[in-house]
Amino acid sequence: MTDWQAHYERRETPWDRGGPSPALLGWLKEHRMTGRVLVPGCGHGHDLTALANSGAEEVHGLDIAPGAVALAQQRTAGLHGVSVAPGDLFSLPDTTPVGGYDWMFEHTCFCAIPRDRRGDYVRSAAHTLGQGGHLLAVFYLRPWDEGEDQEQGPPFGCTEEELGRRFSPYFELLSSAVPTRAYSGREGKELLRLLRRKL
Repeated sequence: MTDWQAHYERRETPWDRGGPSPALLGWLKEHRMTGRVLVPGCGHGHDLTALANSGAEEVHGLDIAPGAVALAQQRTAGLHGVSVAPGDLFSLPDTTPVGGYDWMFEHTCFCAIPRDRRGDYVRSAAHTLGQGGHLLAVFYLRPWDEGEDQEQGPPFGCTEEELGRRFSPYFELLSSAVPTRAYSGREGKELLRLLRRKL
């Protein structure tokens, strides 16, 4: 398991691109999120700032690294309805009521966890959202450049087949596309999916 706090202490956070996910910004131009929104693995909190004006009543950032939590709290200080707390997505079923959130957005959590925890991720997301809740996620298909070892990580890539197999027991797929907007160097490497928790 990666020691994420050590990265923050050394100020080695190459995954941080200094702004919200371009795919999220593009999606929010056409859609809104309402109710309570959870952002696991929120990192520096850039996505929280984009979601603060998305129509959501509350936006909660979660990260296991205290350094990330501190940075995200600084970045979102004063934003109405936004909060950041330390926490582990995998422990939410023990601490959060079923259906505690209406939405979940992520683009750094699924690709960062070990592959053998992906089933746990799906179950935690399903519990946290409850029936009818929505998950908007930016998944990495091929995180590494041509010629590089695609099995290394994090970030860890995935396939559409794997995503379908893992999420279909709990979620209905509403849309799936390679985002038209991406960070420089990530063009064509990501997949933006909208899923709804099955009733």
